[in-house]
Amino acid sequence: MSDKSIGGNNISSKVVLKSGLWYTISNFAFRAIAFITTPIFARVLTKAEYGDFNNISSWISILGILAACDLHSSIIRAKLDFDDDLECYSFSSLLLSTLITGTVYLVFLINSSFFEGLLGINKKYFHVIFLYIACQEAFNTYITLQRANYRYKAFSLLTGISIVFTSVTSVILVLVLDNKLDARIYGQYIPLIIVGLCMYLMVAGKGRHAKAKYFKYAFTLSIPLVPHQLSLILLSSSDRIMITRLAGSEFTALYSIAYIITNIMAILMDSMNKAWAPWLLTSLKAKNYEAIKKTTTPYFYLFFALLVGALIFAPEVVFVLGGAKYMEGIYVLPPLIVGCLFQFAYTMYVQMEFYEKKMSVVAIGSSVAALINIALNLLLIPRLGYIAAGYTTLIGYVCLFFIHYTTICRYGYKNIFDRKYIFIGLAAATVLIPVFVFLYSFPILRYLIGAVYIVLILAALLRYREKIASFLKSR
Repeated sequence: MSDKSIGGNNISSKVVLKSGLWYTISNFAFRAIAFITTPIFARVLTKAEYGDFNNISSWISILGILAACDLHSSIIRAKLDFDDDLECYSFSSLLLSTLITGTVYLVFLINSSFFEGLLGINKKYFHVIFLYIACQEAFNTYITLQRANYRYKAFSLLTGISIVFTSVTSVILVLVLDNKLDARIYGQYIPLIIVGLCMYLMVAGKGRHAKAKYFKYAFTLSIPLVPHQLSLILLSSSDRIMITRLAGSEFTALYSIAYIITNIMAILMDSMNKAWAPWLLTSLKAKNYEAIKKTTTPYFYLFFALLVGALIFAPEVVFVLGGAKYMEGIYVLPPLIVGCLFQFAYTMYVQMEFYEKKMSVVAIGSSVAALINIALNLLLIPRLGYIAAGYTTLIGYVCLFFIHYTTICRYGYKNIFDRKYIFIGLAAATVLIPVFVFLYSFPILRYLIGAVYIVLILAALLRYREKIASFLKSR
């Protein structure tokens, strides 16, 4: 990636790299606090309570898409069209989102008994759920504004405050209150509501007034993406919901502890994409295809190298987080972790569809992959148990990747990335699944491989230490 400014935005590749590094380091540093609290929850809550909380959080992810329409996701693309009035656009999209959330909330209140039975969630939680959804959209709107302008320090600080606030409150309430499920839910979401309300006031203060044309733009751009975002949530959450229904909440707990490793990889992927996606869209507008192709391969293989480390050391993470009673869940890890690589590759290709504003195409592809995943869950979980959910999730992401790859080929972007190396990496990762299923039964051999992996990483850091030091010192 060259250090030249891209397009008319004077954003150098070094700024993109550094913002990506800040996103990643701060995300892991702050979220490490959340991961540290996981052993407390896993030991204080029963398996049933832990499974119930994960069922509720999965439904909240789904309802967040339906009730807020993910309108903040349009801000990055809107920057290309309304760069001079982006704060007003952001407030307009937030206000529209709030109106939609309020409408869905009223529907739930009127039909509370029906939705209580359908979702398996006590209706007393509906109030905090929808207040959280409205406030979380405000938070997402504000931090998306920050990353759209590469204000990575503000983004990192706000993310950190919300995570620390939530983690501390959750632990205190779980240890103090008798109803552990209430404590876990209120401790998780009430702090985020408070932070979100503050962000709402900040967005409103900067945006000052809403514009009808921005309502139309945000709605037109985002509504076709609702099936897409919902499908992604279903790909990552439907397995836990269906395990609860088809196998029981205790198996959901086993699966959820193992799934934390996937969440760690998702944090890494999200951090890298938050810096890379705005740069890619700007580069596409400037037709800087050479820089795009040159950057993509090392970007992809950096994630691949980190994914291999996750495969090697994941069982130890599960043991630390959940203890010995959750260790039987480690055999679901290889397909889940490799699925993250297909997800990472898919996010690279789908940006071209965002750039071309082909939102309906994005939604169709993601919906097909989610339906395949759900159908396979219904077929395989009753027969093979919760382990099958890991493989159905992988198949869903494989389908998602190929659907979007073939789509961008039709739009003339077949060679935008060096696809040969991407396909080699995906094939190699797939081969690693049975390898690590085998290695998890032979820890000594896995530790030897882990030692070699660490030596190679340290050697790479040593070799490029001067470039790394120079980069970190630069502004």
